[in-house]
Parts: sequence; structure tokens; C-alpha cells
Amino acid sequence: MASGDRVEKRLIGPVALTASNAAVGSAVGSGKTWVIKQLIFCNTDGSDRLVYLAVGSAATPSYRFASGMPIAANDTVVLDTAMVLEATEQLYGYADYASVVTVMALGWEKTN
Repeated sequence: MASGDRVEKRLIGPVALTASNAAVGSAVGSGKTWVIKQLIFCNTDGSDRLVYLAVGSAATPSYRFASGMPIAANDTVVLDTAMVLEATEQLYGYADYASVVTVMALGWEKTN
């Protein structure tokens, strides 16, 4: 791709969230920028769950953009965003229970 070109794609997932802070998917590649247009969460559990997400080095409060976001039992939540991640940046997160909430990120990847 030439510099400035962008491609619509699935950037992350679907991947199940763990119950402790962890990287979600891969980091943005060198020389690339991601624009996340949608984050899709699916709770496959029969109980309501809480989700914590951040951009940076951990899903700690200072990096979070979702902190205790509720997702109802057996429900799907779609967040429309314009979140920009630069080269080497990554999503981090977890749910209050492991392997029952999956996340997928859709958007654009741009070559710098």
C-alpha cells in the first residue's frame, strides 16, 4: 500500500476477554495507524458482566475509556467510535469473569 492508503478491515477479534488485565488482540504495526469505528461486545453468559478497556500499557484507571461498562446477559453491545491508535499502541482490557465476553474491533488501517 502507498502512504496514506487506508483499508477497511477487522482489526481485532473476535477474542474472549480474560478476568485480569491483558492485551486484546495485536498491537498496531509499525508505520500504521488504526481508526476503530466500531467495538462489538457479545456476552454469551447467563449473567450480566462488566467490561474494562483501555488504550496504553494496561487497563488501569488512568488509561481507561470503559470502566465497569455493563453488558446484559446474552446481549450484544455495539459502540460507534472514532478512536485512533498509532503504531505500537494496543487495546488492553478484561471482564469481571473470564471467557464469556468477546470483543471485535472494526475500522480502517492506514499506511503512514
